[in-house]
Amino acid sequence: MSNDASVFSFICCVNDEDMYHVCEKHIDALYVPEGFTVEKIVMKEAKSMVSGYNEAMRKAKGKYKIYHHQDAWMIEKQLLYHMKSLFEASEVGMIGVCGTNNLPPHGVWWDANQRDLYGVVIEERNTIGVLSFQNPRQRYERVEAIDGLVMATQYDLPWDEQFDGWHFYDVSQSSLFQKAGLDVIVPHQDSPWFIINAG
Repeated sequence: MSNDASVFSFICCVNDEDMYHVCEKHIDALYVPEGFTVEKIVMKEAKSMVSGYNEAMRKAKGKYKIYHHQDAWMIEKQLLYHMKSLFEASEVGMIGVCGTNNLPPHGVWWDANQRDLYGVVIEERNTIGVLSFQNPRQRYERVEAIDGLVMATQYDLPWDEQFDGWHFYDVSQSSLFQKAGLDVIVPHQDSPWFIINAG
């Protein structure tokens, strides 16, 4: 495990090569800040999301790790500039594009009251729509939990492998970062940063 502050590591658990190939094209199209490089770590046949992420975290070179779904495509070309700028605040531990600042007791973030939901993402499901909640008025909103479609970090905290499936790992990791005294945030987006191909 390395923490090279000039490397962005994109980490993805993949079980659909065609889907990831499209995702990879979007990564390759991003503008990369001067002096930085990008690496892509693909985890195949992972037993669970968190086991794949933990193994990838140990392999990754970058301080900045962007854990993402294979069907989450980066459409904001300045994405890495945004993340670099947000991570200049040492208290910011993890960034997502959707989440809530008032997590319901059952742990499903999107079931929170509408006034407690933040973020925006384009969703492609037969037709294209926009899943839009509140857009933070300031630079970002501190939240209790973010969605797992993308979880970008600047610190390495092991993922809790008690979550041995494909759900609730995002809420768990959000909690772990906050217990470590770090902020989990949803940034202001002038336009959506990601599109989800939900089939």
